[in-house]
Amino acid sequence: MKKWLWLIPVYLIALIAYIPAAVVYWLPMPAGIYVEQVSGTLWQGRIGYAVVNHTAFHNVSWSLAPSQLITGQLGFSVTVPSKNNPLAAQASGSASLNSIELTQLRATGELAPLMQLVNFNMPLKTEGQWRIALENYALNDLSGAKLCSALKGNASGSNIRVLVNHRWESLGDFPLNLGCAQAGAVALSMAGENSLGLNFEGTVSPSSIRVNGTVQPNPRTPEGLAKMLSYLGRPDNQGRYRFSI
Repeated sequence: MKKWLWLIPVYLIALIAYIPAAVVYWLPMPAGIYVEQVSGTLWQGRIGYAVVNHTAFHNVSWSLAPSQLITGQLGFSVTVPSKNNPLAAQASGSASLNSIELTQLRATGELAPLMQLVNFNMPLKTEGQWRIALENYALNDLSGAKLCSALKGNASGSNIRVLVNHRWESLGDFPLNLGCAQAGAVALSMAGENSLGLNFEGTVSPSSIRVNGTVQPNPRTPEGLAKMLSYLGRPDNQGRYRFSI
């Protein structure tokens, strides 16, 4: 009988390898998240339909790499296709019980669905596209007290336009640099080389958003918006309006 003992680990490995992805139905879902039409295995599967903060996603796929488990890490990749989705994204990295690391993240989409997803209201009706690219991201504290341990990347809004006095005004592109600040907050910075002369630095943490910057009208600033900037107060001797959040 002993000669058959080697079949036991083979059987267990095969059993684990073919665990159906539908086991996610047994897991408690965070508030605001709903999934259905789950197919495939735990290691390579697809969610046909999901809702996150009232925003629907279709055909989200993932794959896991158990080969890294010997080091205590689980490799993964996630793909959100552009078809029938508010954004397109592709991410890869690894995770453990105490940390997560992204080696690559690319995501693009329309601005309005993104604002709905993160539950943020713009002061003016705004349209355009956005893009984010992370070259490196790490989080070594999953308690929720931090958003990052390391971060290098950039983001941008492109073809941005706003509705002012029933008229759409084109603002162009707004590039943004991303990093990781002290205490695990995401650091944001934007130079003033845009149609609003918008220049700021800020941080985003689990408990707060802090931004300090200036707006400086220039020849590319739409007239309607330039007039509205007076509500920010009086400009300094260089024509900059200061603001903080």
